[in-house]
Amino acid sequence: MMNKPIILAAAYVLLTAPFHSADAAVIFSDDFESGTLANWTTSATSPLVISTAQNASPAGAGSSALMDNSLDRMHRNLIADNSGVEILGHTTFTSWIFDGPNPNPATRIYNEVRGYSGTGLPNGGLASAVDGSLQQLIAVGKTNSTTLETYNGTKYQARIAVGTVTNATTGWFNLDGPGSPNRSPGWHRFDVERLADGVSYNFYVDGVLSRSLTGAAAAGWDSVVIGPGLGSTVGDAYIDAVSVSTGAPVFVPEPSSAALGLLGLAALARRRRQG
Repeated sequence: MMNKPIILAAAYVLLTAPFHSADAAVIFSDDFESGTLANWTTSATSPLVISTAQNASPAGAGSSALMDNSLDRMHRNLIADNSGVEILGHTTFTSWIFDGPNPNPATRIYNEVRGYSGTGLPNGGLASAVDGSLQQLIAVGKTNSTTLETYNGTKYQARIAVGTVTNATTGWFNLDGPGSPNRSPGWHRFDVERLADGVSYNFYVDGVLSRSLTGAAAAGWDSVVIGPGLGSTVGDAYIDAVSVSTGAPVFVPEPSSAALGLLGLAALARRRRQG
């Protein structure tokens, strides 16, 4: 049995791990473990499909959504998930994207959260004029060009589509803040945090704050979109663990890292007892 010092040390490891606020309430989430895309509606030329080739959440074998052409796009209307109203206030949009290596990796893959003047993109039918006008579109993932600055192909990208009149942040930009992760093969987590003022955004890559911008047009969120749905470029990418929740993103340490820390503490305590 683990003695008291080890228990206290374990508690220290967990309490000092890189958590954000734990008061988040999940509004919508899908890890595609149902084996279907029943929660999603095709809103472009073609839908994504369920795949078991890659999986991010939960750990181990499972399913994800596969995009094999940049024309693939699907959406989910969030109004019903949020008690019949658009989502306002401090909110986080999270998604995981598998960035190669594949025989034919996608050159661009990103996910979006949107707001319309109407009631959002309709579930069960293609996008149409009844959705109202687009008030805001926030995208995050990987693209092959930027509009606000010189493109950096070693980093990931994001987009704010609608800004204030005097704002110069609308368009695609690099997620290249200090310490931001470089592109690399494998799964990556992307978080878009809208602050309580409705106009300021934080963008995270793998839990690292990679860009902060303000001056976005304030608009409620009512739809989440997976896949670009434009162009016609063949290439594979996987999407998993899509969610919208209140508050700041919650970053939980990887179990393997916590386990290694506990093993190290246990070994240290054992050496001290033997000495």
